[in-house]
Amino acid sequence: EVLQIRRDAFGDDHVEVAATLNSIGLVLFKQGFHGLAIESFRESLRVRKLCLGSQHRGVAVVLYNIATTHLEQGDEELATEYYAETLRVERTALGNDHRDLAVTLQHIGQIHRQRGELDVALGYFNEALRIEKLNLGDSSTVVARLLNKMGNIYLAKADVTNMMECFTEATRIYELCGETENANGDLEISGYNFYCLSITNPECAAAA
Repeated sequence: EVLQIRRDAFGDDHVEVAATLNSIGLVLFKQGFHGLAIESFRESLRVRKLCLGSQHRGVAVVLYNIATTHLEQGDEELATEYYAETLRVERTALGNDHRDLAVTLQHIGQIHRQRGELDVALGYFNEALRIEKLNLGDSSTVVARLLNKMGNIYLAKADVTNMMECFTEATRIYELCGETENANGDLEISGYNFYCLSITNPECAAAA
């Protein structure tokens, strides 16, 4: 067993052991053994904090994995707590403009969206959008997909102006990147293809 080999070589409290525990947790997660995955992640977290300090990027990675596992289990409260802790460590370790933060922000935003807390969700998505634009530019397909998510939130809020702005900008980006086929697949409004929806909802046609 790799874990035992690492422990025999380095002792229980070594970064290599922590890395192996995190990898085991990922395998268990993919196999659907979420409780065992969390146990492995938590031991990895303990060792990484001991070896690297509590504000290291490696600690944020494991916190993120724990949060995602709790979310997969349907425990939004614990997931939110761990995502918030992930975000705090990421800000300390990486600053406010790193793309790792954008991923975490979107997860937190999605949880609030599912709870119907749409304004709170938009706050997180807007911060993620700022980071992605800063790192990738205004015309990345990553930005387009994020704009699509935000457009759907504005739709749920019945905010037509901002909804259309998001969907129109997302469409522009895909066309600029020459990825019209991706636009057809990725641009969706509440589960419906964006261009098809414009056929039955003429007010959306201007963005298509």
